[in-house]
Amino acid sequence: MNNIVREYLIQAARAKEKFVFYSDVVKDCELDFDLSNEYGQHQLSVVLGEVSEFENKHKRPLLSAMAIYKDEKKNDHGDGFYKLAQSLGKGKIKQLRDELYAFEEANACREFWQNDKNYQLYFKIAETTAPANEPEFFTLEEIDFFKKWQYKSYDPKQSEHVNAKNKLMNTVWNKSIYLGKQIVDRLSGFHSEGKKIWHQRGWTKTDGINVQAAIFKPYTWIKIYRNTDKGKDIFFTFGIDVYPETNAFVYKIDLQRTRHSNLDDKQIRLADTLIPHSAKWNTIPFDELLDRDWKSLIDMCVEFIRENLEKYDAITDALWGADIPSELFKNKLIFRDKPQCGKTELPIPKNTFEPIEIDFIKKAKEQKDLGDAGEELVKEYEIAELHSKGRYDLAKLVEIVKDGMGYDVISFDEFGAEKYIEVKTTTGNEYSPFYLSNNEVEFARSRIGLYQIYRIYKYDAESNFGEFFKISGELEDQLLFKPVSYQVFLKKE
Repeated sequence: MNNIVREYLIQAARAKEKFVFYSDVVKDCELDFDLSNEYGQHQLSVVLGEVSEFENKHKRPLLSAMAIYKDEKKNDHGDGFYKLAQSLGKGKIKQLRDELYAFEEANACREFWQNDKNYQLYFKIAETTAPANEPEFFTLEEIDFFKKWQYKSYDPKQSEHVNAKNKLMNTVWNKSIYLGKQIVDRLSGFHSEGKKIWHQRGWTKTDGINVQAAIFKPYTWIKIYRNTDKGKDIFFTFGIDVYPETNAFVYKIDLQRTRHSNLDDKQIRLADTLIPHSAKWNTIPFDELLDRDWKSLIDMCVEFIRENLEKYDAITDALWGADIPSELFKNKLIFRDKPQCGKTELPIPKNTFEPIEIDFIKKAKEQKDLGDAGEELVKEYEIAELHSKGRYDLAKLVEIVKDGMGYDVISFDEFGAEKYIEVKTTTGNEYSPFYLSNNEVEFARSRIGLYQIYRIYKYDAESNFGEFFKISGELEDQLLFKPVSYQVFLKKE
């Protein structure tokens, strides 16, 4: 922790000024940070965060609340403050912003530090040293030893195997568990799960026969999640991975995917869609890892959790039934199962014959904009699906077709079969009715098995976000058709 910054913020709280600016903190505390770029802003956020973590640990107000933007348009605290507060268990970011938490916390700082007794007792802090139980940082020798034993079958009758197991548990496993404990110590309301389960199920040959055996794992991943999320099987993961294709320290948001998982296939599919690409898989090569120390690694892991905590919470809630906040998941299309509670018969029309005013030009433009946005989302969704199956060649052929062809998007399955996709988009819910032209219906009848309707609902234009389900096969078996307009011809007299 930077004690100069801490004392500077305390003096700001004692002086009866409103706030100090972030730029003032950098200048007055002589920090070599360039706030004109993201990295400099990140450096300052880390320093301020460490000060507030220290204060929170000692049950005092968060001192970084004393610093705000100099820009009059913002006149508020940075995102880093709210992410920090959320990670310390003060509440969800949106709630904290709405309740002006940062300004209330600044007032609490003033009240606490303007008390002379508090100032005398807590202004100066003793110099701290590394904890007595801090282990040596990861070493090249123990990582190489880990690589040597990965995937080997374990024989408890062989002393070499027993010694290898004990060495791995006392080095890479113990150190990974230590890391997890240090991470949660910097947060509030989190749990670290890192048992010394050094083996996994596997097979070995005995007298030419395959038999089950304990196999040395190639990783030491630990799980970190909120205390309230135990059993929900989504977590932050950190650890050593010596699998040949990885060979790095790994950190990510992950799920329990084995047969012991509490998540079903639909929940896993949803999580895989929502977890941001930047949080799915991150690595630090071993040569870079060994240049670090415990503080820099712990700082990085804590920052990773804070940066992704709002989305982690939203994903966890969504997996267990909550609505997905579209503002957090921009440019996303979420696949859902087709609803089962539709209508059994057509509703009876209620014609009022009352005058109404309709701006047909505006309405037509809005409908076209909505339709175009939905088609573009589907195109990107199909491209991503083909990429995930390794069909980059087919992904290049996905496109939005011209009007009048009876469908909107041409795509393909992983085997190369064509998919004719009609896109219907609404801002309403999944049961909102939609319109099909005669041309679209006739095309659907001529392409049964290849034709699908992608029904996008809850579309949010600001976030470019929507959820959708698919309709395929015989349309008349699944939909109720109601004529709403007529093409009229003169009769012959």
